[in-house]
Amino acid sequence: MRILQPKMKYPGQKNIPGLIHKIVNQVPPCKEFYEPFAGSAAVSCFLSVLPGMQTKFFVNDIDHTVTANFTYASGSKITNFDALAIIRKLASIAAGKDIFVFIDPPYHHSTRPNNVNLYKREFSNADHVQLLKAVVDLKCNCMIIHPVCDLYEKALSTWRPLTISVRYHNKTSIERLYMNYPGPEQLLTYVYAGKDCWDRQRIKRKGDRTIQRLLTLPAVERNYIIDRILQSFPNH
Repeated sequence: MRILQPKMKYPGQKNIPGLIHKIVNQVPPCKEFYEPFAGSAAVSCFLSVLPGMQTKFFVNDIDHTVTANFTYASGSKITNFDALAIIRKLASIAAGKDIFVFIDPPYHHSTRPNNVNLYKREFSNADHVQLLKAVVDLKCNCMIIHPVCDLYEKALSTWRPLTISVRYHNKTSIERLYMNYPGPEQLLTYVYAGKDCWDRQRIKRKGDRTIQRLLTLPAVERNYIIDRILQSFPNH
């Protein structure tokens, strides 16, 4: 179930090396993945093409000219609704369901250089306030990305923060991932596990060495160890 897009430029897209990996490495397993402010839908697109991905993706953007750039296979869904309406609906139905919501709203104007408009459908300060009121009612796992600003810091003070430095063209933006769930023990994908390329290389090498040691053991001993590992994590 893939969501595909042609190559396109989009303001603030998250398909930046390093940034996309930091986001993905905070996403726990889920059956349904919602992206109400799609834009380039970088995160959904990135995840949906990974081998063996079984998650269903629901991608939405109020601007139909944006979603017209996407093609998709069965199992995923692309819509053009108001993002706040989707979030409020999820707040009423998502309790106890295996749902993840990734929210990448138009950034508050106070965090933009020269306070410029970038999108066909912009967000006012009142829109941001309503968004933050809506997300605190969500009963499912949710992640929000936004530059550091007082409005988001105060509204999401009880959420788990992760500070990231993002380079957009010639400007560095200090942003946060705000999450309403603990650091996940399991990830939706381990393909890019690690905080950066060097850490990912370290983990890969450690994994390769461990697997190689297992493969050199007699079959009975190897299977015994694998069985012990599986028994140690019965819920995984």
